[in-house]
Amino acid sequence: MKILKAHGPIFLLMLATVFAAFGRLTTTPLWDGADAQIICDAHVLARDPGSMFGHLGFYFSQPLLQLVFLAEYRLFGLDSTGYLAVNLLIHALNAFVVYMLVNMLFPRRGMAVLAGLLFALGVGSYGRVFTTVHALENLLLATLHLLVLYFFIRNDFRRDGRLRSSLFVAGLALFLASGLTRASSFSLLSCLIAYKAFFHRRRGRPVWSPDLLIFIAVGTAFYLGQARWGFEQPTVFGRGAEQTHFSLLSIKNLFRYLVLMFFPLQKSPLLETAPFWVDWLFAARTWIRFGLTIAIVSYSFFGFVFGSRATRFFIAWTYITLLPFTAHTEAGRWLNLNHLYLASLGFCVVIAAGAAGCSSLLARAGRRRFLPYLAPLLLAVVAVGLTHQLDSKYKAIARWPASEALRAQVHEACSPAAAHRTPGDPLPRP
Repeated sequence: MKILKAHGPIFLLMLATVFAAFGRLTTTPLWDGADAQIICDAHVLARDPGSMFGHLGFYFSQPLLQLVFLAEYRLFGLDSTGYLAVNLLIHALNAFVVYMLVNMLFPRRGMAVLAGLLFALGVGSYGRVFTTVHALENLLLATLHLLVLYFFIRNDFRRDGRLRSSLFVAGLALFLASGLTRASSFSLLSCLIAYKAFFHRRRGRPVWSPDLLIFIAVGTAFYLGQARWGFEQPTVFGRGAEQTHFSLLSIKNLFRYLVLMFFPLQKSPLLETAPFWVDWLFAARTWIRFGLTIAIVSYSFFGFVFGSRATRFFIAWTYITLLPFTAHTEAGRWLNLNHLYLASLGFCVVIAAGAAGCSSLLARAGRRRFLPYLAPLLLAVVAVGLTHQLDSKYKAIARWPASEALRAQVHEACSPAAAHRTPGDPLPRP
């Protein structure tokens, strides 16, 4: 009850902020083919949920996500509004967990609230991850990732890492659930190791403590089981994705992602309707990106050398959570803004810490002490503006004849006459 009174208002603040900033996104009609396929597959599974358990590989695949989609279909049917509202709800929950995590590690309540609000407003990720139904996978995985980290660290802070603690058991259970959503052991375990590396002296416990070793053992066993018996077909049924590989180019891709958090301008039809000064910025993008890369490298180095433990941890978080997504295809494709969602936590924390720190230096300067907060305010305005521009683009696509035909296909596929369909069958043509 004490925790609820202390932190409940912050959760309501995050919820109100998310729906005030992005509630308009829920009015976008169905337009994405992957979203349509998910709804149709959920319709098939709703008739016989037990069909998901027809093979052993299910237990090492992504059943949790499939069950969530099935529950959404039971609640919302073919109306995409409810699915998108759930995305925003989970995003608000993630922003609240960000606040709790930052408040525990620094702890500075005002800075933690600012970091949570920046994350809620999509700073660093620019909202793409909650504009489609199938983006629930990234949102749900981020929720599990954040909660595992929170319970693990809280158990280390409050219970000295005891294995019989309810916090440890909850974290381990959520870790298993994250594996049943999508393979995420590498990033999650690496973040736990990073936490131990930066905080073990403060806590007076070794880096390779029993709680961490158990997580590593469970993660390794789960990975081996998934590789041996796992069902490799993705949750969104269809053809497999193009093969990706890592090389020296992946290092360049890592910094491309980091620069995108600061400078999200890239070649897009949205530039055709942008103000003149946006065109000027885009024309100078090469020099701007080069300067930002130098600044990121410099800040990362000095942050690791002179920063606090928490600052070092969140810098490491940003790099670790991006590493699995730096692979590229044979055609050279690599960019996916959805991958910035979890990594943007570190970005938001660094911006919030910088603003709060500069403001504290100006504590005796009267109203001028609020000037440092103009930087995160500007980033928040840009993030919300770009998200709404993207949503306007999707609303325009939803009005195309092809999108209307797609919605007609969904209604036909979910009609009683289509009872013979099985998950993964292509949608019927109108």
